[in-house]
Order: sequence, then C-alpha cells, then structure tokens
Amino acid sequence: MVVDDRSLTPAHNNLTLVRLVLASAVIWTHSVWRMSGRQGADEFAAILGAPISQFAVDGFFFLSGMLVYSSLVRRGSARDFATARIARLWPALAVSVLATVAAGGFLTQAPGLSYLSGDTAKFLVGNLTLTSGHYTLTGVRCGAAPCNVNGSLWTITWEARCYLLLIVLFLTGLSSPRLMKRVVLPATLAFAILMDVPQVQDMIARVAGKGVLYNLVMVDRLWTMFALGIAAHLWRDRIRLSWIVLAVLLGLVVLSAWVMPVPHLGGVFVAYAVLCFGFLSARGGAVSGDWPDYSYGMYIYAFPIMMAVAALVPVTHHWQLALLNLLLTLPLAALSWHFVEKPVLDLVRDRRKARG
Repeated sequence: MVVDDRSLTPAHNNLTLVRLVLASAVIWTHSVWRMSGRQGADEFAAILGAPISQFAVDGFFFLSGMLVYSSLVRRGSARDFATARIARLWPALAVSVLATVAAGGFLTQAPGLSYLSGDTAKFLVGNLTLTSGHYTLTGVRCGAAPCNVNGSLWTITWEARCYLLLIVLFLTGLSSPRLMKRVVLPATLAFAILMDVPQVQDMIARVAGKGVLYNLVMVDRLWTMFALGIAAHLWRDRIRLSWIVLAVLLGLVVLSAWVMPVPHLGGVFVAYAVLCFGFLSARGGAVSGDWPDYSYGMYIYAFPIMMAVAALVPVTHHWQLALLNLLLTLPLAALSWHFVEKPVLDLVRDRRKARG
C-alpha cells in the first residue's frame, strides 16, 4: 500500500488513534520517572535503546512535519499558515499554563503576590510566548526541591521553532517541493550525519559551549524527524507500507540497542510505524476517522495531573499511576478540544473562508 491524497483525509486513516497512542506512551514513561526517580528509564529502554516516550515524541514531530507541510502547500500563504499553527498550539496551551499557575497558587509556600514573580513569571512568559520551556513555579516544592509541574512543555517550544523555520523556508522560496527535494532535505541529511560524529560534537562543545551543542543536538533529533515527515509527504506515492517491513525495522532497532547503536534508526522505525498504523491499518475502514482529537489536550495536561495524583493518591506502582493519570486527563482533554481547541480552529477556518 502507498499513501495517496484520499488516505490523507481523516475519514480514511487512523492518525487520530495513533496520536492518542503516542500521547499515552508519554504518560507511561513519565509515570515510571515519577515513581522511580529515574529519568528516561522504562521497560522499553532496555529493549529498544530508548524510553517509549522518546519514540512517541519523535512520532509526533514526524507526523507534524508530514501534515503541516501539506497544510502550507495547500494554503500557499505564510500568514494563513502561521495563523492556523498559532490557533492550533496557543489557545489550549494558554489555558493549561494559566490553570497550572492558578492551581499552584493554592500550593505555594511563597507569601502573597511574590508567587507571581521569579519562577512563576518565567513559567508564564516562557511558555506563553513559545520561546522557552520553563517547568517550575515559585514556592511550589516537592520535598526540598522545586516541583517540575509540567515537563512535557519543552517540546511545544521546539514544535513552534519547526513551524518558524518552515515559514522562513516558504518566504525564501525554499519550501517548494522541488527545492525541498534538492536542497533542504539533502542539507538536513548532511547535518544529521555530521551531528552524529562524536568528534564534531566535541569540537562544537569546545568552541561554542555545551548550551549550543545541546540545541544543535535537539535540532538534529527534532527537525530531522519533522523533515522526515516532509519527505514522507513529498514521496508518499513511493513509500510502500508493509507489516513485514515494520517487523524487520523493529528487529533492527532491538539489534542496534543490544549490539551497536545506529543513529536515527529509531526515528526511521517510528516514522514507518506511524505510517503503517495510521494508513495500513485503515485499509478495511478507519477506526478513528470521525473521532475528536484529544491528543494535544492529553499531552499538555497529563504531566501536572500526574504530579497531583502522585502527591494525593497512595499509588505503589507506575502502571497504577499511568492508568489513573490517563483516566483523569482524558476528561480535561475532551473539555479542551470541545471548548477551546475546536472552537478556535473553526473560527479561523470560517474567517479564512469569508475572506475568500
């Protein structure tokens, strides 16, 4: 099977279900971290070489690149594209951030209005401007240390940066399918190869510092996945989907984890898995074709709900925390979709239609 234009319509794929699974995978790894204190360590890490949340985030960026680039090409307008992207990201994020700050006001040890300064101000400004992630609130502590109230928000900033880079490519004429294939995607591939050379990373750390190296490593991971999604869209008629090929890729990922790590192999696997589960699974009819998309709400609310559940409920195992987190987050995600996300998206769409 190959992906055609018809299968890209929601009624003919299971991408909504895939997004829900990806969001649930992030919940799982975070629950392991909250119960054990070990970051990036869940049952999947020993088998696949990375926690399942890393594969999930990579899958989100791949899927975003594929669908968002398609949206840019279809709209043909940087303004319309930027408006649509802001409408998708910002309103629900703003509600989540403000709700978290309001809840933190009942838990803070900071006196009076001093709660709104320091970390709380950074949390508000950094996350609401989409410029930098910040995860603690003034005076809200977990034992002796400041509480990480929403560690998931780090990816939102990087998602916005991918959108911004795509807009720059559009304004410079480099986002056309021809130049994407001949210039941008080959340049991304070259960058990814260079960044996986240890000597190159050592040189960057010495010359520019570890902060610059960290950001370039994130570009290597997240923009590369985003660009892989763009490539999947451009060459969608040449990508043959097969469960057998997916099984082979899974075997290679496990072998890589146990024998010798192969850079970006996990990203290729998760990209192909997203395509298979999103499109190949819908050959006999889409399961989630008409489902509302609760995945973004689940992603931005799950972490603070998890922290609250872990503090208030005597859970003893991470699967219990993950299940409670999922059950309590889902209603908030539904409210977010029906009363924030979808109304804003409908408003933007209607205004664009009225403008002609």
